[in-house]
Amino acid sequence: MQGAVQRAAGMRAVAARGLATSASSFEKGFLGSFFERKVEAQAAAHSDKFAKKERVSEICTHNVRPDSIDKYLKTQQTLIGYINSNNEVLHGECLGNFSVLIGDQDQFVHIWRYEGGYHAIDENRKFLENSSDYKLIMKDMSSLLRSRESELYLQFSFWPEVTLRSPSHVYELRSYHLKPGTMVEWGNYWAKAIKLRDYQHTEAYMGLFSQIGELYNVKHVWCYESLEARQAAREVVWQATQEQWQEIVARTVPLIRRMSSRVLVPLPVSTTQ
Repeated sequence: MQGAVQRAAGMRAVAARGLATSASSFEKGFLGSFFERKVEAQAAAHSDKFAKKERVSEICTHNVRPDSIDKYLKTQQTLIGYINSNNEVLHGECLGNFSVLIGDQDQFVHIWRYEGGYHAIDENRKFLENSSDYKLIMKDMSSLLRSRESELYLQFSFWPEVTLRSPSHVYELRSYHLKPGTMVEWGNYWAKAIKLRDYQHTEAYMGLFSQIGELYNVKHVWCYESLEARQAAREVVWQATQEQWQEIVARTVPLIRRMSSRVLVPLPVSTTQ
């Protein structure tokens, strides 16, 4: 009798070990697949590692009422003229005014850069809050819009300096929304990728990342003579650096939660064409 009890207890122990092994395998195989990727340790703030902190860029997106496009363009031109006429007290310069060609329709994108970092933005805000002319312009503007958005970014230090273009070009604004904790890894790979991607030093316009608002948000702006030139440039890079580019793509795609692309066309008043 005692022997039978011992044998039964032994069988239960073996079964328990089997269940534990199966559970462990399940965790490593199925559940572990969600957590197997390790986030690269961050030894310093993103701004210390990658940014030109004295420069803050702003991307303003305006969604305009379809029946108000002409009025909007005139009001936007008035706003640009007002800012230019006060450039002795307002810090910053416009790096492009665009309409969206491929993407959300009746949408306009304006890119500004402020030398002097967040201090310059604080000073601008104080001045504009006390400007009756600015308030009137924005009152006229608001009635023409469906919605608007303003985002602040720091510039990646490994991207080329912004160079204003002469006519005529199209611009691609690529948005990457990264997984939390992956900005350092993204920056390390793109510091290498930009040398492959912009080998002629003509396509890369701006590379930015956020620290305010939606975090882990990256913007790449590329410049091409046409959509056909864009396709040709991408194919040339792929053929010339296929092995290196393949590895970078394989390493950076898992860092992305979602991404999008818009094609922009400069407005006549834009500083870059």
